[in-house]
Amino acid sequence: MNGSHKNTLYIILNYSFNENIYNLVSSIEKFCFSFISVSLQYNFQFYIIYNNFYSLLFPNKPKDPTYFFTSNYSGIHESIEESLNHFLSLVPELDDKLFQEEQNDEKIEKNYPMNVIFKKILLEVNKKNLSNTSYSPGGFFLGMGIGDSSSDKIILINDSEEDFGNINQKYVFLFKEKGVKINILSLNKKNKNDVSKAICFFTKGIFDCISDSKNNIEQMLISEYMPIKFCENIPKINHDIKYTISYNKTISDNNLICSVCNKEMNNNKDIYGKNMNVEDEIKKKYNKCLYTEKEKNIFCLDCYNKMIKQ
Repeated sequence: MNGSHKNTLYIILNYSFNENIYNLVSSIEKFCFSFISVSLQYNFQFYIIYNNFYSLLFPNKPKDPTYFFTSNYSGIHESIEESLNHFLSLVPELDDKLFQEEQNDEKIEKNYPMNVIFKKILLEVNKKNLSNTSYSPGGFFLGMGIGDSSSDKIILINDSEEDFGNINQKYVFLFKEKGVKINILSLNKKNKNDVSKAICFFTKGIFDCISDSKNNIEQMLISEYMPIKFCENIPKINHDIKYTISYNKTISDNNLICSVCNKEMNNNKDIYGKNMNVEDEIKKKYNKCLYTEKEKNIFCLDCYNKMIKQ
């Protein structure tokens, strides 16, 4: 698949030195690695905002995108760590610059970096939608009437006491129109999150915040924002029947019983869909079965072959 057509998980960390930055980034990294491994069709971008300044932590170097193709998580970690250390080394200079602007009574737009990032994301979403329509056979005509819909996701992690009242509402509306959900995880108990909750509600995203009973950031990210189905983006075969890893992850040996004849089958982690390029004799030899996702039924090959002949 062309990397430019992949879905993107956008992580934006609004940081205010209330959490340990290295522990926080480590939790976000682990979540991102899990997310792109499970969903299969995602890459991710990781932004950090501090005061009136921001940086793209990953991908930040020309070679960074290649790490997705090779699943080089060590390379991704090292790149993020290098980018983060560089950004943090600039923090004293950034603070001095901000102080000088305040002393000179210069007008400062507190959430300006967020608006810049949102604008960049919108441009990327539009570019991908245009590419998918332009380069597919008859794409323009086939796409008519469907509307713009994106599978890109935004997770905004807020470490600050300040909410997002200065976010450009036009961008939020456009995300809603494109089908991009804005999810927000609030890490600061002093933040009332009135605007954050409204943004998530408007875009149909998920809002969550840390509490005394719920403070493991990595666990919260995984439990709230991880795709529900493993391989959720693998296309189905013949509508109902699919071969899937998710099924084997959630089913026990005791459940592998034909829904028609009650024949017990081995859980050998090979479930075939109709018209798979495998000879029937080979299927029978290894005692394969078929799973219909819609009805949640399992059929042995003999019963399935009888059904399709009726």
